[in-house]
Amino acid sequence: MSNTDKIAGAPAMAERRNSELQEDQSFLIPNTKMLPIITRGEGAVVEDDYGRSYIDLEAGPGVVSVGHCHPKVVSAIREQAGKLLQGPGSFHSKLSLDLACRLSSLTRDHNRRVFFTNSGAESNDGAIKLAVKDAWRRGKQGFGVIALEYGFHGRLSLPLSLTGIANRKKGFSPYLTFPSVIHVPAPYFYRNPFRCDNESEFAKICVSQIEEAMKTRAPGEFAIMIAEPILAVGGVIVPPVDYWPRVRELCDKYGITLIFDEVFTGFGRTGRTFAHQHSDIQADAVTFAKAVGGGVPLGGFMATEALGTAFEDADHFTTFGSNNHIGLAAGMAVLDILEQEKLAERARVLGDRLVGGLKELQRAVNGGRIPGQRGGVKAGHWR
Repeated sequence: MSNTDKIAGAPAMAERRNSELQEDQSFLIPNTKMLPIITRGEGAVVEDDYGRSYIDLEAGPGVVSVGHCHPKVVSAIREQAGKLLQGPGSFHSKLSLDLACRLSSLTRDHNRRVFFTNSGAESNDGAIKLAVKDAWRRGKQGFGVIALEYGFHGRLSLPLSLTGIANRKKGFSPYLTFPSVIHVPAPYFYRNPFRCDNESEFAKICVSQIEEAMKTRAPGEFAIMIAEPILAVGGVIVPPVDYWPRVRELCDKYGITLIFDEVFTGFGRTGRTFAHQHSDIQADAVTFAKAVGGGVPLGGFMATEALGTAFEDADHFTTFGSNNHIGLAAGMAVLDILEQEKLAERARVLGDRLVGGLKELQRAVNGGRIPGQRGGVKAGHWR
């Protein structure tokens, strides 16, 4: 068949193909998936079943931290697949112990106790459970949980209760009733409701709103606060510079466990290993997933020594997690690549270039000034 014949027959082929796909999709519970069908990937580029190439701007989504099919990740998976896929549930592996040690070192051993999971939602659920057990052990007179408006923490029952985005919750009211979860205003300076034009003053107001909510909106004491250091799904909201240090002081004052959800922001994407490190503060617990597996399911949460020893035997378990040796091997390879290829530094440099270019474009279309400067993300802000 000539190329001309192929082109002439393309509409009919496409129509037949779409009809077949519609029939295939009838076997799926409705979801967000769409055409095209992706069959291959390398680096930032993926290919569909017609051989057409696309730049994958969502990275997986948010999973392919070192590019599709990075040779070192593929090699690590292949090697591990010939040794052990899934470990017996009650036994350690050297791989899980080594990866836990390496993850701990990323926080200079501040968050040195690690529990492996499969996903971000599971990680957030487990971290809250750990903090609740710790609050009970510390004699807290209540188990209130503070979360942020516009925050996103997953789609399981508890993580969806923690999520502060209404359109993720419509039609799921039984999933939104975890007791004592309250939402406080996000540090969203650009669209702040307080008519405040000073970032530092705005940060102070937001933190005062948390303290006010503690007095009126939960039975007994608050025990936990969970938040993304940069709110991702809710709009890529970057808080004012002094917001998180003020929150850390508030949590210390009231004995509140501060959990940072780094599922989207972790592992170099903001120019530091974890986004909360830009604020020079420490978390009581850090949840992670997505990027750490480089495309393979892997997640977890890590906590301080005091918090991380709250669980007793059999308090928590997952079938895969530390037994999923394919995921653990991929995680080890990803950490190697992040370090060897200096990807956090690369993200910082390219991020500054991108934000700087956007600022220049903003000036160009607005007569040399930047409108609505309050809340704008400054180049170099997250160094």
